[in-house]
Amino acid sequence: MSSWMVSVAVAVVVGLAIAAVLMTSLRRTVLVPPDAANVAKAPAVFSRAQVATHDQPDDAWIIVAGKVYDITTYIDDHPGGSAIMNNLGQDNTKAVLEGPQHPETVPTILGMYHIGRLEDD
Repeated sequence: MSSWMVSVAVAVVVGLAIAAVLMTSLRRTVLVPPDAANVAKAPAVFSRAQVATHDQPDDAWIIVAGKVYDITTYIDDHPGGSAIMNNLGQDNTKAVLEGPQHPETVPTILGMYHIGRLEDD
């Protein structure tokens, strides 16, 4: 094999490796909102008991400041890892809004996952 063919082969392999890294990085930065079809079927007002039934990684809702969020598709992208699963199906207002680890972008990110509000207690 000639040296130029080796150079081309190396360039292709390096290019593919860079593309794979970029795609992985992009996957981590693009947030996927909940399935629109499921949100459209959901009522706009939820009881605490209804939210509490969504307490698994494959069906994860939380309450923050009286609003209900379906964060199922966000769990894998959470920068804090599995800590997000500590209080699924529960009120997370204090942890989310007062946690010093959370950036100012949290309300914007949460907005993508908003599916309704908590009914009045």
